[in-house]
Amino acid sequence: MASLFWTIATSDLALWIDAVVLVTVMIVGFVPLIKWLPVIGPYVPLARLVAFIVVAAMSLCIGHRLADESAELARVKIDLAFSQLQIETQLQTAETAARLRAEAEADAATANQKVTDYEERLSKLPATCGCNLDDDDVRSLHDIAR
Repeated sequence: MASLFWTIATSDLALWIDAVVLVTVMIVGFVPLIKWLPVIGPYVPLARLVAFIVVAAMSLCIGHRLADESAELARVKIDLAFSQLQIETQLQTAETAARLRAEAEADAATANQKVTDYEERLSKLPATCGCNLDDDDVRSLHDIAR
């Protein structure tokens, strides 16, 4: 409820109405020779009092509005900084992912080359009955797996 009150009290329309009332009571209360007019004369002291009250109320409303706008600006700055931090983090993550993908592709290419070399070495062996694999072949298979 208080938020609604301050929203209405600090709105542009309310401040304009306050300004019009202030100008009116300033004219009635402080312009010379108006106090001698029989219709307005009795209201001059009241107009002066109302002028001070309206100035105080406008000062309060404008001060609250400025403070509220400053707080909103600070919140928006924090949100912007957080968004920029998220963007920077996403860029770093994308760079890391690209680097890891390149490393994985290089490792895969190296493993593929090892397999190709091993296939060529096996194709050069004579085709005989039985398995002619020795310790070098076992080491080659282990190296490919690494």
